[in-house]
Amino acid sequence: MSQSRPETTNELAEQARASNVEMSERVCLDMSHFKSVLRHLRKVDDNIILRMNATNTAAAGECQIMFGVLQTAYARRDHDIEYCLRVLDRKIDERRAENTPSFSLQTQRRWLNGEHGVERIVRRRTLDVFRTRCPFFELPKEYIDILESKQR
Repeated sequence: MSQSRPETTNELAEQARASNVEMSERVCLDMSHFKSVLRHLRKVDDNIILRMNATNTAAAGECQIMFGVLQTAYARRDHDIEYCLRVLDRKIDERRAENTPSFSLQTQRRWLNGEHGVERIVRRRTLDVFRTRCPFFELPKEYIDILESKQR
């Protein structure tokens, strides 16, 4: 069994929760560490695609499980990005109050805010595969909107 390619849905679910990955202020303020954490958290999408290509997804139960894993992964990444945006906003405000330049923090915040766009692309790609492999699974409207958005 390889860690980069979980073989069971339980392993995929654990990878989506990423309970072994800590998000902290320190991680938020270290761009290269944060990028590494995001890469790790996005592996679940790649593994879901591999798993779906190797599994009989005609069964509604399997599609439901896979979708639940995706929702968990998306919620975790959304939470982490928003948490770090709040950390950066607070640090920028502290610097302003001290009359200290915060150019690097502002640049970092702009980059981090751009991760929302990357998330849309990753989700669109994964959901496109999901919908192809689970054509009878009814996606919630918010996910259909992601698939139908024209932003690239």
